[in-house]
Amino acid sequence: MWKLLLLFGLWTSIVVRDFSIAVMITNLKVPTTYTLEDIKNPDPLILDCEYEVDSTETGFVLKWLLNGVQIYQWIPEHKPFPLGSMKSRIDTSFSLSTDFHHRHRAISIIKPEWNMTGEYTCSVQTFQSSDRKSSYLQIIVPETDFQLTAKVDFAANDVIIVCSVQNVFPEPVLTILFNNDQPVHAIKNLKKMPNHLYSGNVTVELPRSQIESPTPINCVLTLPGSNYTKRRETIFYDQGLTTTVEPCEEEISSAISRLEGDGLREESPN
Repeated sequence: MWKLLLLFGLWTSIVVRDFSIAVMITNLKVPTTYTLEDIKNPDPLILDCEYEVDSTETGFVLKWLLNGVQIYQWIPEHKPFPLGSMKSRIDTSFSLSTDFHHRHRAISIIKPEWNMTGEYTCSVQTFQSSDRKSSYLQIIVPETDFQLTAKVDFAANDVIIVCSVQNVFPEPVLTILFNNDQPVHAIKNLKKMPNHLYSGNVTVELPRSQIESPTPINCVLTLPGSNYTKRRETIFYDQGLTTTVEPCEEEISSAISRLEGDGLREESPN
């Protein structure tokens, strides 16, 4: 009987150990998007990794990775250590907690840029166990200019609609709509500029006869991987159209009377 109890007790202890907390990430705080409102002097980008560590765990190490490449490491007994492309971009004095085992779990990225878009991973490990979680972050650089124009090419008798954008990231999607909900096929001319931001336009060219006057025209700018949306609207008026006004019966009668009177005055000297 004692052997059975001993075996049962040993088995129970193993099961409990397998289901203990060990080291576990409880909350990864990485925003899905981060907008650089002031591209010359942006606010720091804060990423946080909350975790629990069992008191029996030893040899704790926290790491941050960007697209699978390590950019940061912290061991509680030592100072934080930025690596690679982030070596001079992470504020090692930043802290969100006063707890010894959590003091430098979060990172503050100084002057974030468009090329810091990617998958961020927090990795925590000890000699006994490990855990990691990842989340994708899209950096957004708002456009410096966004315009919509519609004009008539009288030589070709066409209407030319142009929606243009300057210095935006990531590559935008520009959609031209008629009457607020009817998308039309457009010719795309967007390029990545030397500053790695996107500029260009989409153009629609249609015969004047196919567009009523007036017609509301919209251009919608969206950025993939985000809920960033901007809209421009214009009302197209074809000012080149001529209008014929039919005279009423009273105006015709008055005109005939004037003509007859003029004729009588001309004949009276004879």
